[in-house]
Amino acid sequence: MNIAKLRQWTARTVYGWNGAFPRCARPGCEARNHWFWPGHGIRLQQRWYCSPQCFESAARQCFARVLSTVSLEPHVQHRIPLGLVLLSRGYISNAQLRRALQAQRERGGRRIGEWLEEMGFATESQVTAAMGLQWACPVLPDAAVAAADLAAILPLRLLEDFRMLPVYFSRERLLYMAFSEGVDYTVLYAIEQALDCRTEACLAGRTAVKAVFEQLRHQRRPTDFLFEGRRDSTEMARITCGCAIKLGASHVRILVCGEFVWVRLTGELDPANILFQRDILNAPFLSGK
Repeated sequence: MNIAKLRQWTARTVYGWNGAFPRCARPGCEARNHWFWPGHGIRLQQRWYCSPQCFESAARQCFARVLSTVSLEPHVQHRIPLGLVLLSRGYISNAQLRRALQAQRERGGRRIGEWLEEMGFATESQVTAAMGLQWACPVLPDAAVAAADLAAILPLRLLEDFRMLPVYFSRERLLYMAFSEGVDYTVLYAIEQALDCRTEACLAGRTAVKAVFEQLRHQRRPTDFLFEGRRDSTEMARITCGCAIKLGASHVRILVCGEFVWVRLTGELDPANILFQRDILNAPFLSGK
């Protein structure tokens, strides 16, 4: 066996040994250099911790990093505004667009597509089709949105906040997400990390998505937990550790989605989701000032 092959064999052997008998990733752990049988401990962001104490310490550090470094992302500025897309397709006239823009400036609060619909200048299907061109995404028929039954795989509050729905999950672990008010690629990336999959975006009518949400609000979701109020990284880690123990979680991911810190727990029982609101966690509180 030459040197190159010996190194490859050694690397595979060490990797397989570490996977079968992991060691705690916490630097200060007294058992760090001890080997453990599989089936114990919890993985956080793919790193293994031998006990609740080690896990909670690592989670506290992870929450502190998330809360101190991540800020809310601004909305994407498109090269061609939605109103101009509608105008170029012949759905509205120049005068109608000017009137809708004036109403938006004077009264605000809504997107230009909603003003055009309310004023009778464009239909919802026309606005959705224009959004599909704007985002270079396919548009899903309303019937396909109504038939989708995958909403349970993601927390409802997150779906409502981003006005999105999971509509199809392929065998190749490709998840199609339908958005009704524009695509957010940061949340798609978070979903990929949480579900270990790939995502593709599409557009759907606002009314169809809203009707699905109305149905979902009447369904029990015992694995969704939303924590509102002022919390620091220590309390968030304590809550997460308690839920992980109670639910028998073996893997935990901490992610950021807009106004939320999203914790995904998987293990012996059905996957669970914890959402902590970020909009009330202001910088002076986090820094201790």
